[in-house]
Amino acid sequence: MAVEAVVSVVLQKLNEMLKVQALAQNKLIIYEVQEIMKSLNSMRDLMISTKAIDPQAKQYLNAIYNIEDTIEKFTVIVVRQRKVFGFLTNHIFFFTNFNSCQKIHHKIKKITTQLMQLKPHSPYRNIHIEEIPTEYEKDEETPAPNHESITGCSSTLETQETKTGSCMEELTFSYSCNEEEMQIVGVKERFQKTSSFSYKEEELGIFGLKDDVEILVTHLTENSQHFVSIYGLGGIGKTTLARTIYKHKNIKSHFQFRAWVSVLEGFTTKDILLSLLKATDKATKSDDEKQMKLKLSETLVNKRYLIILDGVSTCNIWNDIKETFPDVKNGSKVVLTSKQKMETSEVDIVSHQMMPLSEDDTLNLFKKKVGKEESWHLISEASKKAILQSCNGLPLNIILLAGLFSTKDPNSWSQVFSCMKKETSILSICYNDLTDHLKVCLLYSVLFPKEFDIPVRRLLRLWLAEGFVKQNSTKVFLEDIAQTYFDELVNRNMIQVSKLRSDNSPRRCRVVGVLHDYLLPKAHETNLFYTCRNLISYEEVGSLNVRRMVEYESPKTETRDQFEIEILKKTQPKSSLFNPSHLRSYMSFNHQKTDYRHAKRIGKFLGNIINDGLRSTYLENIPSSVGELTHLETLDVKHTCIDELPGSVWRLKNLQHLNLNETCLDMQPHSSSRLLTLWGLFLDEKIAIKNGLDNLQALRELGITFQLKSNQNDLMDWIAKLTALRSLRLRSKDNSGRASKLVFRSMSKLHQLSHLNLLGNLEKLPDQNDFPPTLKVLTLSISLIKRDPMETLGQLPSLTVLRLLGESYVGKEMVCRKGGFRELSLLRMWKLKELENWFVEEGSMENLKHLDIRCCDRLSNIPTTLLQQGKLEKVVLTGMPDRFTAEVERLKSDHTSMTINHWKFPPLPWEQDNTTLVNPSKA
Repeated sequence: MAVEAVVSVVLQKLNEMLKVQALAQNKLIIYEVQEIMKSLNSMRDLMISTKAIDPQAKQYLNAIYNIEDTIEKFTVIVVRQRKVFGFLTNHIFFFTNFNSCQKIHHKIKKITTQLMQLKPHSPYRNIHIEEIPTEYEKDEETPAPNHESITGCSSTLETQETKTGSCMEELTFSYSCNEEEMQIVGVKERFQKTSSFSYKEEELGIFGLKDDVEILVTHLTENSQHFVSIYGLGGIGKTTLARTIYKHKNIKSHFQFRAWVSVLEGFTTKDILLSLLKATDKATKSDDEKQMKLKLSETLVNKRYLIILDGVSTCNIWNDIKETFPDVKNGSKVVLTSKQKMETSEVDIVSHQMMPLSEDDTLNLFKKKVGKEESWHLISEASKKAILQSCNGLPLNIILLAGLFSTKDPNSWSQVFSCMKKETSILSICYNDLTDHLKVCLLYSVLFPKEFDIPVRRLLRLWLAEGFVKQNSTKVFLEDIAQTYFDELVNRNMIQVSKLRSDNSPRRCRVVGVLHDYLLPKAHETNLFYTCRNLISYEEVGSLNVRRMVEYESPKTETRDQFEIEILKKTQPKSSLFNPSHLRSYMSFNHQKTDYRHAKRIGKFLGNIINDGLRSTYLENIPSSVGELTHLETLDVKHTCIDELPGSVWRLKNLQHLNLNETCLDMQPHSSSRLLTLWGLFLDEKIAIKNGLDNLQALRELGITFQLKSNQNDLMDWIAKLTALRSLRLRSKDNSGRASKLVFRSMSKLHQLSHLNLLGNLEKLPDQNDFPPTLKVLTLSISLIKRDPMETLGQLPSLTVLRLLGESYVGKEMVCRKGGFRELSLLRMWKLKELENWFVEEGSMENLKHLDIRCCDRLSNIPTTLLQQGKLEKVVLTGMPDRFTAEVERLKSDHTSMTINHWKFPPLPWEQDNTTLVNPSKA
């Protein structure tokens, strides 16, 4: 049990406590807090060294969480005192606050003393730990300890910082991927210097599986058998193989319909049916399983379909669902992945067994993942045998172990081999090697359902909000440290990047299924979070002091009558001992269609925690009391009806991310604000830029819609100084919502700006040197540029995505010169109404993968050189003339897929009559 990791989080919160203004000026209280931290460090070291602690771990864990609660309550009380009494706080409440610190210290010393009795050389004794009350008044009778340091303290705060700080030097991320392979691995620049990570097909998780891929693709596209089973040991790569096949170009072109269902633990036949009906856009309100099967069969019968059911663990579900998939002899296939061979007497199933990698393939994959070829001689023959024996030919074991070795100095590899002799599980070896903070972050990641694609940005901000990220001296912002945590876990192959953004940065990630299975019990043991499937009844929760509640989609569908009976109960069942007072967060992954019953269920649950619950998401205003939320880090009012924020938001010293909905601000930001994200701000002449918005100097993401006649220059001057800016969106509109003049100033000094989105009339396209040198993604809308922009844009060295939208260019001809657009992978051209001719010289856009053309009515040709080049994977044509689509179909290469859409689009706002004008930002 990783109790020591939880202690590290409490230490972090104590460190933050020292920064509270009301305490920072009181040396005695600071001294007492430091003594508390020393005691906690002693406790943590004892927990690491004491192997016989497991029987008492649950009691110690509850005590640690109790201390955490006490610390947080104490901090909140002190902050409130400061707000009411100002500088008098230290005088009025000195003894109260000092005594509170002493009591916390006493609790920790009490636990540490008990832990000392469990050192390895001591005989095992069953020690009872008393429940520690959270309210200060409950232990007033406890005598205050003296201020002497604890004898035998083996670790101080400074030592702890040294241990974890070495992993936190400044890093950058570099990504690339082959979209066909799904398994995408991120790698830091630091490790590129010492390893040979690359993105070849062999290293994307399908090493040694080429023959399997070829065999299965051939069978699925040519043979007649309807059902195919892929089976093998856990961690052997069944899901990886299935995903590779699912995304294979031959499979995409052969099947008219494809669907993927991850069959998770607890899934029933109904869950699988619902998932497939959603994929076919044939959602049903019926709870009748027979009707659901009939509807699905009717939908599939006229299609050549491929359905992959990943993780079918029992034959019971398969026997119950196989009749749903009609075999009409048109080449349709159903693929199952499982650990056991699937057999049934009623239908024929072609089985494909996945075998472990050979010894040579195991060592080759290990070497490639570790890199550091120059140090390979340090691994003896005995060590190679240890690798083979530990990995057992399973790709997951190999890449996890290789990820561990890649983070170590080659001279310390012998120590890793020593650990391998003591531990039989690769998962245990890799997990135990993590620092405490990385352990907690990784455990928290399995809060998301198995096989769930986790939004990377959301995950990092959750780590921050939960206090899992430790400040160090090399980084100003905790967000940067959280990024290094993520980088480290990706490099260790414990988190896999599953989807990239347009600029090749990580968008979504996942924890591999086998690793998720290993980590989830550990997360539950540490009471990090609790998962449930039924918010109507708390019977399953029991007497736990739940700190984080996670709701997964229930495999059981309640009937309306059953639901109404339960919802009429005004309080939770008396037999449940669930105490919601400790709850810190609630997250729902219930993907059922939101309806009255589901909303009521969540409302009832939240009502037990916050009295009135949440009645509506259509918020119209936020009270000024929002300024009292001292620790608030993110305020997101997007997709609401809020059009103005109270000035009290600028009292939020910890606010870092402010996401708005084209919202006005009531007052100017303070110069002390550390805001990193300001997105969706509406700006007019009332809000000052000089000595106002220009107080915000640390912004990384900025999105502004503005109506400015006179001071656009002030706006651009401010933006030109935001050297940390990474993403910028500017929309210039008039009072009718139409695009208006947009002034552009040089952004050549913004060396971190990679995303730029401009909506508004530009007098001319800026020169190449005026764009940010690191620009990767450029979006232009309603720019009304008259001169061909491609010669200038083609010279931008890092441009990977170009979107020319809604009359960004109003000329008749475009020419892409030889050698231009060297890095461009995606090009969108939408509603370029005047464009007639487009020429691409040979040697231009050589890395283009995705071409998207929409509603360019007059475009008469598409460059043959572009359609014939080897890297173009996909062409999407929407609202284009038939003659144009036919010409593209004739000229494109066989390896390029083509999608034709015939959608109709409403006219742009300025194309409508004034009486029907629509604000495009609200549409």
